[in-house]
Amino acid sequence: MSRRRRRLSALPIVFAIALLIVGTIATTLALPASAPATPEPSPVDLPTFTGTVTAPPTETPSGRYPATAESSLVGSCVAGIDPNTVPGPIAQAFCVCTVNKYEQLYPSYDDFQRASGSGAFTDKVKTDVANQCARQIVGG
Repeated sequence: MSRRRRRLSALPIVFAIALLIVGTIATTLALPASAPATPEPSPVDLPTFTGTVTAPPTETPSGRYPATAESSLVGSCVAGIDPNTVPGPIAQAFCVCTVNKYEQLYPSYDDFQRASGSGAFTDKVKTDVANQCARQIVGG
């Protein structure tokens, strides 16, 4: 008797090759070879403010300039600060500080007006004074 060999079907082999191709394509698309895996940056934890805002001890103008001049300078300074950004008491303390610094630089109101008119009262002077007062208020 002759035995007939059963012929193998090509279907399982084609199926296996198809799975390998699909797997290779899926892996290639999921992990691009050109970009190395980098960890995600962690978010920065910023401190949150939950207390109430308190101003430093209330400073008063030095009194070298006439009271109306001091009041006008402080008032225009405070009006120029956004109350949504800087609370009123802090703005007031900052402005009084700047007027006091101006009074140290220009001992009389006439000196201050001359410096303002001549250009000696420059943006650099204003910035330096503002920085000094900001450091004084925040304690830096």
